[in-house]
Amino acid sequence: MKLLVQADDYGMTTGVTDGIVASGRDGVLTQTGLFTNMPSTEYAVRRYKAEIPHVMLGQDLNLSTGSPVTDPKLIPSLVQENGAFLTSRMHRIRQEADPEHVRYEEAYLEYDNQVKRFIELVGKKPEYICGHAWSNEVSNRALKDIIEKYGVRDAMQLIPMHDSKVIRVGGWSNPVQLPDKSYDYSVMTQLNQDPLKMFISHQLEQFEAYADDPNAIAMIHTHAGFLDRDLYQLSSFSAVRLMEAGFLCSKELKEFIHQHHIELVNYSVFD
Repeated sequence: MKLLVQADDYGMTTGVTDGIVASGRDGVLTQTGLFTNMPSTEYAVRRYKAEIPHVMLGQDLNLSTGSPVTDPKLIPSLVQENGAFLTSRMHRIRQEADPEHVRYEEAYLEYDNQVKRFIELVGKKPEYICGHAWSNEVSNRALKDIIEKYGVRDAMQLIPMHDSKVIRVGGWSNPVQLPDKSYDYSVMTQLNQDPLKMFISHQLEQFEAYADDPNAIAMIHTHAGFLDRDLYQLSSFSAVRLMEAGFLCSKELKEFIHQHHIELVNYSVFD
């Protein structure tokens, strides 16, 4: 079996960055996508070059977290009055009233400037591109056109969705629906959904069935990271990141990979 191990949101905050670096240095991470519009982006690039250059570095293009690379005055359909991106929730509310509330030209411009900043900081094009969090038909069209412009891998198109020998693992922490139909997505809810325990109890048997098949491909998709104040201000997806980083660095996962002679790979396996 070949195994890809991905962590999204590299550079979102210093804590997320540190957790992903640990997952590549001490764990089994094989690829991660960089945010280029965050205050910690340059810190993330420095740590990447110094500590985990063996990990494939792609890019997570983003229209809903932090502030844009582009002058906010040039992309009014994407930003709040303070110049920060509309959050995912704000996008969803606006889309209910106007399905095309985001203008194609503005999404394309911001995506283009994010890729240009990646090239400036890293010294090369991203190895792959993936969209982050919120999207709609207009933003997806801009994303597709940017991927074609730069000629990089489209992460969403690489892994076949309906192949019996393709195993996708992720989504470790999900909101718990309460009797009144509301949702609990508290820190404790996330901490109680341990990805290592879930892997052993729910996915291990499936992995073992294909572990010795050289044509089988598996992907572990995470949002690994450590916690910091900035993350709590940006995202409800918080404590699960710490649990996922622990999973990628766990002796149980590393021993399973070693015992079954599983080959750790990245998206280049599809070239």
